[in-house]
Amino acid sequence: MFFTRFFSTDADNIGISIIVALAFLIAVVFSIMVHEISHGYAALKSGDPTAKARGRLSLNPVSHFDLFGVLMFLLVGFGWAKPVPIDSRNFTNYKKGMILVSIAGVSANLIMAGISMLLLYIFIPFLYTLSTNAVIVVLQYLGLYLLIYMIAINFMLAFFNLLPIYPLDGYNLLNTLLPNNTKYQMFMVRYGIFVLIGLILIGRVAEWLGFPYLNIFGMFSDLIYNIIQKIMLARLGG
Repeated sequence: MFFTRFFSTDADNIGISIIVALAFLIAVVFSIMVHEISHGYAALKSGDPTAKARGRLSLNPVSHFDLFGVLMFLLVGFGWAKPVPIDSRNFTNYKKGMILVSIAGVSANLIMAGISMLLLYIFIPFLYTLSTNAVIVVLQYLGLYLLIYMIAINFMLAFFNLLPIYPLDGYNLLNTLLPNNTKYQMFMVRYGIFVLIGLILIGRVAEWLGFPYLNIFGMFSDLIYNIIQKIMLARLGG
């Protein structure tokens, strides 16, 4: 997976490994937090104050933290936070509100990924400049891996949440546009979580058996990895 590639970098240096792990943790927490807050703000703008009333528009990561969701990032490359509570009955326009809420988190992740790519492109020469100052070296490693993980995690969050599988954002968006009570909707509400787990397991097993193209998450993480490599090489002249 994408993340294990970068965690293995300079693994013999415990100091660098700690910096890389810290950068990963910061990127995960911030990216997931912004994703969920974006849902809450979209709901608020659509007439539903539930998330605000329950303190879920806070920048305090503790209010959004889900341990299993963070662990999933380490294991399979994507994860989640505690879902923001939303009461669609409060929306001034139900369909418009549901669409805005559904795309808010993904849009926020794509924006953050784009900003991080731009910052990496701008600052990569500095981040690769040799220095004898220990503080500067630490900041260089932290900045480099923080930007790398911000790009990767936000793209993975966007991709993962766009899947039309219950209870992801992609399903909620599609569910809003479809007629009520279709067989697809009833199936997804009942079995969506198992479909998601099945996709993950099939992808992992297929990769172990030598069929990586059946692992959609792995293929997408490889694409992100290649994009980041191209950005770095383009600026470094490699």
